[in-house]
Amino acid sequence: MKKKGRLGLLLIAMFLVACIGAAGYFSVSLRQQDSLTCRKTDVSPAAMEAIDYDVHLGKDVHGASIVAELWYNGICVKSHPLLLDSQASQLHISILADGFGTSEGTRGLNVQIHTDQSTDALLTYFDLPVQVTGYSFTAYDSGEVLPVTAGAEQILAAMAFDVGAGVSGISCASLLDDPERLTSASCLLAVRAAFTAEQPQETGPAQ
Repeated sequence: MKKKGRLGLLLIAMFLVACIGAAGYFSVSLRQQDSLTCRKTDVSPAAMEAIDYDVHLGKDVHGASIVAELWYNGICVKSHPLLLDSQASQLHISILADGFGTSEGTRGLNVQIHTDQSTDALLTYFDLPVQVTGYSFTAYDSGEVLPVTAGAEQILAAMAFDVGAGVSGISCASLLDDPERLTSASCLLAVRAAFTAEQPQETGPAQ
C-alpha cells in the first residue's frame, strides 16, 4: 500500500510539473507572437477619444506604417505616415473633435499618434468637409490581442460622424473586411496600420 501511495504521489507530481511546463511554453509562445494588445485609456476633455496599444513585434514583423485617413463620399485624405519599429512597446492614439458641442459646431479633427520609442509623433488636423452633429467611436476591447502578420493591415480606431441621418454601427474589423464601408461613408476617420517584415523606411509626404 505504501508503494502504491508513493507511486500515486509521484504521478501527481509529474502531472503538475508537466502542466506548469506546458503553461510556461504557452506563455512564451504568446510573448513571441507578433501582436498588438488594446488598452482603453481614460480621457478628460469632452469630445476626445483615446486608445493605447501594447506593441509586441520582432518575430516575423519588424515594423509598421500608421496613417490617419479621413473618408467622405468616396474621397480619402491621408496623413503623413508614422513609422513604427520593433523596438516600440507602446502606441498611443488620441482624436479630438475641434469645436464639438459649441454653437459653431465641429470644425475639424486633431489626431495625435506616438510611440514610446520615438521623439516623432503624427500630428494631423483634418478640416471636416461637412457639418456634423455627433459621432461614434470604435476600437477593440481592452485586453483584446490582435495577432499581426507581415503584409497585413489593421484598422486600430475609427470615428464615424453624423451628418444629419444618424450614425450606423461600425467596427474596426468590419471596416477592414468591407472597404466599401469606407468609400461609401459620408464622413469617417480611420487609423490604419500596415505591417512589414522589414524595418520601416521613411517615405515622402502622403498625397
